[in-house]
Amino acid sequence: MKMNIRFLALIVLFSAAAGCAGKQTNVDFTFLPERILGDVRKNVRTEKVYRDLDTILIADVFYYDQRIKRDFIQTSLVKEWIDAEQAEKMLAESKANEQKEVEFIAGVYTGDKRWNDFEKQNSIWKVSLQTPDGRWIVPASIEKLKLDKMRDAHLFPFITEWKYVYRIAFPKQEMAGAANYTLRFTSMVGEATFTWNLGGTQ
Repeated sequence: MKMNIRFLALIVLFSAAAGCAGKQTNVDFTFLPERILGDVRKNVRTEKVYRDLDTILIADVFYYDQRIKRDFIQTSLVKEWIDAEQAEKMLAESKANEQKEVEFIAGVYTGDKRWNDFEKQNSIWKVSLQTPDGRWIVPASIEKLKLDKMRDAHLFPFITEWKYVYRIAFPKQEMAGAANYTLRFTSMVGEATFTWNLGGTQ
């Protein structure tokens, strides 16, 4: 009887160890250097909008500094998540984008799902970025993304299953000489403002 109990105990222990080993491999695949994660945290701004006791909006917005994007691509190459050809293509795209656009990634939760429609032309939300001369310009594009289709999803731990993901891009030429970026979401149900000091991000 004691022999059977010991045998069962060994099986349970072996199974637990195998399970831990599997999890460790998965964690290692998604692991990013603390240096990159630190830069990501510095570039995330969070705003919460409530009306009485109702949640209107919870938004995490990441200013996608191209320096962080290049760092991520190089890390992905070293970890063999992508090959050299993919890395070269992604770096070329990053360089081109840096010259033409200011990019943000937003994870947005709204109390009413009908309000989570930033990508639509008739959205209840107006998205704008303040230029150095005080004007508010509209995005060149707003795209709703699928997190499981994003190669760089590892960079956005602030995005959960409860949030929709958007890529918001503005024309870079309008922001020449800017000392900071101030992004604003406005609507009849609420408003949120996000600001980045470029001295701390570039």
